[in-house]
Amino acid sequence: MSDAEFVPQEGPKAFITVWRKVILDPRGFYGDMPATGGFENPLIFLGICALFYFILKVIVGGLPEAINALFLVALAYIFGPGILMLASQFIFQGEGDYEGSLRVCAYAGSCLVLAWVPTLGIIAFVYSFYLVFLGTEKIHKLDTTKAVIVTLVAILVTGAIILWVLGWDRIRRPLF
Repeated sequence: MSDAEFVPQEGPKAFITVWRKVILDPRGFYGDMPATGGFENPLIFLGICALFYFILKVIVGGLPEAINALFLVALAYIFGPGILMLASQFIFQGEGDYEGSLRVCAYAGSCLVLAWVPTLGIIAFVYSFYLVFLGTEKIHKLDTTKAVIVTLVAILVTGAIILWVLGWDRIRRPLF
């Protein structure tokens, strides 16, 4: 069993192993993570993390709050990897592609498992930005400063797009 890639056929133990590696040794994880290999395994990993987030958010905040939070997270994961790749390529001629960017973002989604906790959630999302930064360094072959700038640009542009799509009044309650 590899801890550099989630393989769903290996069961829950594989999920736990990869999750722990991403959270506790992110440099090691992203250093070993292949830049290619398809979308399926990282997206299934992200889906499991999002399912944990949703279920625990329902318990803590109720169904409407959980649906709204999951919707915002889904929008971020729809726009984020593409913006990360474009920012990397257009600003600093990064070498990575969309697949690598999506893989980085999907594994950074491991923080969703902790994001449902009211105060810890903010720290979990900030840590996920750090994970995206680490993966961006490796996938797009950027130095630290460039990776920080690309990550911040991607976060700000993704946030602006979500704000533009939903409008200021709908951010708190996009669906309900």
